[in-house]
Amino acid sequence: MDRDKLQTFVMAAEDDLASVRSSLLIIAQSGDPVELSVPRGALARLRSNAKENELTIVIDLCKECDEALEHLLASGKVSPGAAYAVLDIVARIEAAVWDVPIQAEDFLTDVGDFIDRSFDVLIVDKPSVNTPEAVEDFEIDEETLDIFRSEADDLLSNIAENLGILSARADDQNALWEVRRNAHTFKGAAGIVGLKDASEVAHRMEDLLDKLVEMSSAAGPEVLTFLIASSKKLTAITTAKDDENGAELDTLYRNALAALSSSGIKLPAHAAQLPPEPANPRPDAVRSTTTPIVRVSLERLDELIKISNSLIVNRSAIEERISGLEPLIEGSRETAKKFKDLFDAQRWLTDEIQAKLLQIRMVKFGTLETRLSRNVHVTCTDEAKKAVLEIENGEVEIDTQVIDTLIEPLLHLLKNSVVHGIEDPETRRLLGKPERGRITVKVESADGIVTLITSDDGAGISPAKLKEKAVRSGIITEHQAMSMNDRDAIYLIFDRGLTTAEKIDLNAGRGVGMSIVKEAIESRGGTVSVLTEPQRGTTFIINLPIANTRSEVVTAPEAEALPQAPLVLIVDDSASIRRQSTKMVEQAGLRVITANNGAEALELLLNGDWEPNLILSDVEMPQIDGWGFLEYVKTDENFGHIPVVMVTSLDAAEHRNRAASLGANDYLIKPLRDADLTRVIDTFLNTAA
Repeated sequence: MDRDKLQTFVMAAEDDLASVRSSLLIIAQSGDPVELSVPRGALARLRSNAKENELTIVIDLCKECDEALEHLLASGKVSPGAAYAVLDIVARIEAAVWDVPIQAEDFLTDVGDFIDRSFDVLIVDKPSVNTPEAVEDFEIDEETLDIFRSEADDLLSNIAENLGILSARADDQNALWEVRRNAHTFKGAAGIVGLKDASEVAHRMEDLLDKLVEMSSAAGPEVLTFLIASSKKLTAITTAKDDENGAELDTLYRNALAALSSSGIKLPAHAAQLPPEPANPRPDAVRSTTTPIVRVSLERLDELIKISNSLIVNRSAIEERISGLEPLIEGSRETAKKFKDLFDAQRWLTDEIQAKLLQIRMVKFGTLETRLSRNVHVTCTDEAKKAVLEIENGEVEIDTQVIDTLIEPLLHLLKNSVVHGIEDPETRRLLGKPERGRITVKVESADGIVTLITSDDGAGISPAKLKEKAVRSGIITEHQAMSMNDRDAIYLIFDRGLTTAEKIDLNAGRGVGMSIVKEAIESRGGTVSVLTEPQRGTTFIINLPIANTRSEVVTAPEAEALPQAPLVLIVDDSASIRRQSTKMVEQAGLRVITANNGAEALELLLNGDWEPNLILSDVEMPQIDGWGFLEYVKTDENFGHIPVVMVTSLDAAEHRNRAASLGANDYLIKPLRDADLTRVIDTFLNTAA
């Protein structure tokens, strides 16, 4: 029996069995048989794969398990004992699956090689002892330092304000959280500009506050004393002033830790060996002079941008008039050159003015981290859940007005992730997940589109529950529910008034549900899509166009020139490959749209604005790879007819076979060649050309 084939089977079986087991554990708690469609679906996949590999014992056990699930479904109410009885069958299936690799002919040889390699690793990879970290020296430009100074002023001001609140009300958890979040942000900002000492002080504050947040405890005198002294130290480092009490931080930190220890909190391992506080914390890094920061209202800034746009229009008019004078100055080359140099300089100045003005409107997305994290923290407190928020690509700069458009839908999405997605700690332990859920927010900006992606590792969205709720709410009929596929059912969450929350309150949206997000984004020309997987989590993808008055005329003439030409969707995460492939396809007389990955490609298809006649897709891509994208397209009743050609560097037979099994119409090896493209066009687009 082929070893590689068996390994592929075992890996897929592990995923399916994990889904079955997790679903049954949840059903054992809720007693709701509606969710049995999830484990039955996973079991059907496993049984099909077992048949393909002729594994009789696994096939028989899957059949026995499915019959038991069908019996539970017919019972109407699932008792914990009945669910656990099915879990016993699942355990037997797992044991049978784990026996499968032993059937491979080269199993013993493979184990021997593994043991030999293990000893090699033990011999070679000895852990290093007391290896100091390499410190990279680098120069920080003045603009970056100016930004840090302004940010540090705001952060330290917020810290001071909330420390004042804590001094009056030591049990104020909101103030405690604000100090913690600002210290966290200061730590990262100081690290970026090379202020390691300031970053270390902020790190100590954050560590200490994390413990207080976890225990929901009041900030005692020792803790407040350390936090106030640390805040003064950070101010001294940032402003390059001497801090006479800086050396006492060591003692104050130990006192605060001791106070926590006496409350039953375990001291961190490094507490007994804290490095001494440096007496001279590199004041030269921020320099003694500071650059003033002026805050300008958006209204005034927009007025300047309008004037800048008028300058550009006026420049074009003047250039047109001057061109009419060329015959008069043709005899004087020197005069003509002066005119040209003058207008080249003026063109550069007006373009530079507009670019700088637009840059002023840009804000780093990471500046929202404190507000977003607070939103998650407060919702977790209300729901008795645990979750941490992670921001990806926080350095990406977004226009202020786009931020204003996104913030409310984003806050609603994060609440939704906690309320509907993240399970309670007990359930997560039962499923083998960390007690603390993980929510990520990622932002991207390219080609005039801001993409916002929120993901959680929670329970996922249940199509069965959504359909059941929609029927009870009168949104759809029972007949419509029975004929509705899972993807369409998932999008029921955007219907006004539909919510699956157990209680209706502010966190659940007061019955408004996700419609508020969809309406807010679509009212500004954007789109919202959703991807979900049972017990693995949910991802929402928001695409919002950015107004750009200078790019409106670029693509319109080409679209008018080829109104009837077939449309090709090119999906590849490499900008260079997308550009090269686009040129080749356009030279063949076809229209082109592109996507950076499978997720973006699905978004293009799902928003209904585009229906390509042909798809050329890479395989290895982030978010959703080519395999996932291909499977989705080919199993969808709306898109399944579209020819999909995989264009990849993967040339092994197993990859070709996998593409064929998922429904790929052709398989090409990179780089894309003219001959291959011509053959594909002749094969799949001859009727549309």
